[in-house]
Amino acid sequence: MSPKKVIIIGGGISGLSAGIYGQKCGFETEIYERNSTVGGLCASWERKGIKVDGCVHWLTGTKDGHNINKMWKVVNAFDEEDIIRDDNFGTVEYNGKTITFWRDLDKLEKEMVAVSPEDKKLIHKMRRLIERFSKMKLPVEQPLKTYNVFQLMKIGFRMIPVLPYFIYAKKRSQADFAKKFKSKELIYITSKVVPGDANLYSALYAFGTNVIGNGGVIKGGSETLVKRMEQEYLRCGGKIHLSSEVQELVIDKHKVIGIKLKNGEQPKADYFVTTCDVQEVFKHLLKNDHYYKDRRYIKRHINYEKYPSPSCVYASYKVDLKALKELGITSTYEFPCEPYHVGRLIEESVKMRNYSYDPSFINDEGKVLMTVLVHQSDKDFYYWERLKKNYKLYNTQKERVALDIQERIETRFPSLKGKIELVDVCTPMTYQRYVNAYRGAYMPFSFTSRGRQLMHNQNIRGIKNLVFSGQWIITPGGIPIALMSGKFAIQLLLKKEHKSVVISKYIESKEDKYAK
Repeated sequence: MSPKKVIIIGGGISGLSAGIYGQKCGFETEIYERNSTVGGLCASWERKGIKVDGCVHWLTGTKDGHNINKMWKVVNAFDEEDIIRDDNFGTVEYNGKTITFWRDLDKLEKEMVAVSPEDKKLIHKMRRLIERFSKMKLPVEQPLKTYNVFQLMKIGFRMIPVLPYFIYAKKRSQADFAKKFKSKELIYITSKVVPGDANLYSALYAFGTNVIGNGGVIKGGSETLVKRMEQEYLRCGGKIHLSSEVQELVIDKHKVIGIKLKNGEQPKADYFVTTCDVQEVFKHLLKNDHYYKDRRYIKRHINYEKYPSPSCVYASYKVDLKALKELGITSTYEFPCEPYHVGRLIEESVKMRNYSYDPSFINDEGKVLMTVLVHQSDKDFYYWERLKKNYKLYNTQKERVALDIQERIETRFPSLKGKIELVDVCTPMTYQRYVNAYRGAYMPFSFTSRGRQLMHNQNIRGIKNLVFSGQWIITPGGIPIALMSGKFAIQLLLKKEHKSVVISKYIESKEDKYAK
């Protein structure tokens, strides 16, 4: 019997993951990607003689034996020697004092107590939360809907020790927790662990992954990650169609029978996996047909306050490596500054990311990449959308923001004056243009203290053979969620085929075949 064919719409991390897992589980898969390269939002590019990385700022799942790491190994995304683990998660400065978020929690606690002895008790409480969350094992083996009652009970029992801490941190924003400190310095610094509207759990979990060595970056950044996954997919016999934009899902009697490409072709398959932005799926691929609407997404998209979608202005520079090294700045460094306008918002800090830890971001002229990410929400998207109607004004405004940031960096670090050159600026409109991201979001709904976490079942109502995948199935998204969702999509197809969803059964029997 010939293998069932699966068409995957989108060649980002989720699409590549679904493709690799699909091939290894006995399906015949083909990826259709609208751009000329795969990777989606996990992208890097070259500007003015230096490589810019637009995605991998840290990566969860780098620790050998961890359940997320096992997924990365299946898709062959990196080897142990590819991992760069910094000893800290970044440094924040305020009122002449700095706190570095060291992976060594003893060192971090000691440094914070030195800044504010009167906050010792709360500092220790924050440490306990980090320790608890760093040990959480998320259920990533298979989709929740494929578990039986006993498996769900096992997951529930496993979560009991950490549940009170999770509930506490889920209901508090990162900023509100920071306000509990008595020290002005600690109030400011602890509110900057991660940008945006995340709740306390999201912030401390992200930091906690680095504490236990389960977080890091990949040598070569996004480029390495995507190339390795693409090579693994092709090695497994998968097919990729680049510059092949899917415009519509062809549906007959509640079943997708094919896809309609921009060039008019209509490839057919047994199953379909869409990894696109959620609004792209419902508005365009499904032609805004109200029969297929999903209320869970609709409610979140219209409630900006509870469910904001993060976007950003992302400025990239090349900096004299020697001058940057003399400052002793590693990883990221955030400092307060004179206010400057970014879209409709006024920013009062700059968060620099120095890429000198990775030789692939240093060019032959001794210049290294430095980036600054300025948080924007979906509300800010409309400012940039209106502005882009006048393309010249849009470009002028982009450059003005980036030069304002550069001026503040040079003011804080005078030794860098004349040694920084702007190379590129992205806005929310960039994300919309490149991957059809709704409101320019580079991640799905933030997991805030006011909203509920979304865990989507990946089915689209009324369609039997279509599975939804990508960051949007679980908040707050990110690369590991994209990876996991691709695997989940294939497991759901295995269930539809009445086959086991235990991936190891298929992978172990396939490796010898591919090696030949």
